[in-house]
Amino acid sequence: MPRGSLFALALLVACALAAPPAWGQSADTRNRALIVLDGSKSMNEDAGNGGTRLDAAKQAVGTLLDRLPPGAPLGLRVYGSKVAETSREEACRDTELVVPVGPLDKEAMRSRVEGLTGKGRTPIGNSLLAVPDDLGEAEGRRTVILVSDGGDNCAPPNPCEAAREVSRRGIDLSISVVGLQVNERVRRQLECIAKAGGGTYVGVDDADELADELAAALSRAFRDYEPAGTKVTGGPASPQAEVLQAGLYQDALAPGDTRWYAVDVPRGKSLLASVTAIPSYEDRGQSALGTELLNPDLERVDGDREVLYGAAAGEGGRVRAQSLLMPDFAGAGELPPGRYTFSVEIEDGLETDAVPVEIGVQLLGPGEAPGLTRAAGEVGPAATPTPTPSPTTAPDFAAPAEADGVDVPVVVGIGVAGIAVGLIAALVLTRRRTA
Repeated sequence: MPRGSLFALALLVACALAAPPAWGQSADTRNRALIVLDGSKSMNEDAGNGGTRLDAAKQAVGTLLDRLPPGAPLGLRVYGSKVAETSREEACRDTELVVPVGPLDKEAMRSRVEGLTGKGRTPIGNSLLAVPDDLGEAEGRRTVILVSDGGDNCAPPNPCEAAREVSRRGIDLSISVVGLQVNERVRRQLECIAKAGGGTYVGVDDADELADELAAALSRAFRDYEPAGTKVTGGPASPQAEVLQAGLYQDALAPGDTRWYAVDVPRGKSLLASVTAIPSYEDRGQSALGTELLNPDLERVDGDREVLYGAAAGEGGRVRAQSLLMPDFAGAGELPPGRYTFSVEIEDGLETDAVPVEIGVQLLGPGEAPGLTRAAGEVGPAATPTPTPSPTTAPDFAAPAEADGVDVPVVVGIGVAGIAVGLIAALVLTRRRTA
């Protein structure tokens, strides 16, 4: 998988056989979510599993409906499903709110999805500009999950600019993206949309995994964004870094703090570390989330910095997520093993005692795609190196764990409408590269 496609998150553990997220008592009915689904002509292409990409999307939505809590405030917008490409102008206006956002009527949504046919173009920008009105101005989190197999071919409006404009219209409105079997060019555009929209991106190459990624992305929409995972306290400098294994962790940093963490990476593995900062609505001022990854020789190999806004800037509570990647992540050449250390900094400027931070750690073998980091991690070096799994074998996946009395949520890493995905949760989380 290309290095750039590991955009988040954040934020993610490979999840071909992921257990369904636990919605349960933590569901927050004030939160509202909207799926924006690609119904364009390209969705009629073979998905590699005996059906088309549109078939995979229909199956994924059907599986999602079985998992969602009754009455979840969810809607569906579809583009490209009604007008053929004979008239570009008309086809680029083909975006429709087919199920208004409101208490979920599962059978009505299932019926509308099953009736979709792929016909036209891909007006992502126009679709995104419509979603603030779809979601309304209700309290709580407002989450958009865009599912697409292609890039916008109707600009203007530019889809990244449209996403940025939409995210600025709400304190807690974010756009996350699930890319289905996309090429490199499309991936860069979809990552840009997610970054501009304050959400996360995850790519799905196996159409049969689409349901899991969609469920993980939406699970965060219907629960409060509480940090999850094993509680840790990072060290004050690289030599004193807290050693982590693969899994999910949480820390809390005061403004001005820098904490260090370490991961022992065995030969043949790659490290993906996701970091998600979760400022409160009550926090005021302006800060930044900074991350830096050092190799075993203490040389910088990755890092990022993003602004954290407080309430005074009109963006209180905006979650920020970044991902840190080892070099040669795609598996080209020998990966340098050893102890990698990374730092997390919350720059001074926010008026708060501490900012919760979620950290996801993944160790991936050659050809192994990132997924959602769900399970709580263990502190300290692993007793024995983790063997490299075959890239053709679907990884086993445990149900969400309990850590320190907290129900570990699915993270879209970045996911985040806050998810990572997760989401994704996580991922799941989120350094996006748009080179």
